[in-house]
Amino acid sequence: MAELSLEEKCNLASKLVEQAPPGQVNDVINDIRAIIGNDEALMPYIRPALRTYILTQLTVVEHPASGDVPVHTSLLSEATILPGSTAEKERFIDAEGGRSFAFDHINMTISEYEPYELPAEEAAFRAELAKSLAAYCKNHFPSGSSSVSSSQYPLLPPAPPAPVPAPVSEEPVTDVVPEQLNTGDAEPAPTPAVGDVEVKQEEVVAPGGLEKLDEEVEKAKEEEEGTEAASVPESTKPVVEESSEAASVPEATKPEVTEEPGSEEAAKVEEEPAAAAETAKVEDEPTEAGEPAAEAPEVPEPPAQATEAVEPAPPAVEQRKQERIENPTYTLEIVGNRYNTANFWTGRWRTRWVVDQAAGTVSGTINVDVHYYEQGNVQLATNHTSIFPLPTEATGSQSIASQIVTTISKIETTYHLELNDVYGELGDKVFRGLRRALPVTRQKMEWEKVSGYTLGSDLTKARA
Repeated sequence: MAELSLEEKCNLASKLVEQAPPGQVNDVINDIRAIIGNDEALMPYIRPALRTYILTQLTVVEHPASGDVPVHTSLLSEATILPGSTAEKERFIDAEGGRSFAFDHINMTISEYEPYELPAEEAAFRAELAKSLAAYCKNHFPSGSSSVSSSQYPLLPPAPPAPVPAPVSEEPVTDVVPEQLNTGDAEPAPTPAVGDVEVKQEEVVAPGGLEKLDEEVEKAKEEEEGTEAASVPESTKPVVEESSEAASVPEATKPEVTEEPGSEEAAKVEEEPAAAAETAKVEDEPTEAGEPAAEAPEVPEPPAQATEAVEPAPPAVEQRKQERIENPTYTLEIVGNRYNTANFWTGRWRTRWVVDQAAGTVSGTINVDVHYYEQGNVQLATNHTSIFPLPTEATGSQSIASQIVTTISKIETTYHLELNDVYGELGDKVFRGLRRALPVTRQKMEWEKVSGYTLGSDLTKARA
């Protein structure tokens, strides 16, 4: 026989997880890990199998207190999966706490609580069923837990407020930065008319300091004007006397210039571009040492025009639609666990009832699992189904929810008594059918003489 591949071993091992006895799934997984010896290859098979086991066995999880709700428990099952959640982001319902949550099946931890609220009609009926079922569970299952869930979609949480766009400023935008005053002791800039004349702050503040400052300014202006006049070269002075050559030319030889009408205007037009070109040339030439450079005339900038305030388009609001089921179903679940590992036995009672308003029925399944493993391995697994019509109106002091739970109680009690009768008949009928009443000799064994029996000779005499 060919040896199984690693994938086949992991696939078979995952099926053992789904069949783990009550309260022993961790022991089963640890044994499988020791047999396979490759957790990296085993975990992809263990995760879905463990999730299936947790949901089918109605695993109980504990929730911390929240507001007015004390510490409580809820069940994990297919019915408690939040309607609308996906497999990638699976969430479960904590109906008592009014929350939904995410669950890690490997680490068995709860996280990411979110609000959960049903519509008023479904919430009221679910609350009545939960109250009646909790009272029944407390009386018949001391360590049991119950849960009632609805297939109706929860109410959508309130939409977050739309973001308010920032107001658009209508003031003109310029590059001018306003001067910030009174920001510190800034050093005063020198007065342009004074140049490098040092002015002491104490002299200005002292009495008569301003008159003295004005005299120094006037004196500096006079010195500056004298320096500019002395620095003008002789070549630039205008020549008044005519040259000797021009004087020796007789008047007869001088050409006569006749002015025609409009010639002056034409000359002015011709002189204007020439003057502009000459001015540009003078500006391009470097100035002599000591002379201040000619500054271009300042052209005032046109005032900035105010930009029209354009309001941005509001962000698109996501359209949310409240989903609803016309006739939702209600699932009532009970689980009772009894673990006694010291005496090598464990047991679990599970019931699941579905209230179908559209069909007008209540159908349920009862599962009982018992495991004895003292010097052996004996398991009991039962499956019992039942169905009854859904009450349509209240009767006397019992509401519809109370009538449903009362009928469930009667069916489960009857089945429990039947199991007790079966156990009573096991010793007298079932177990006796598994072995012979007498040995092959057709004689009862005399246990006082067992030490004196010789098996071979006695069998030979019996056959003779």
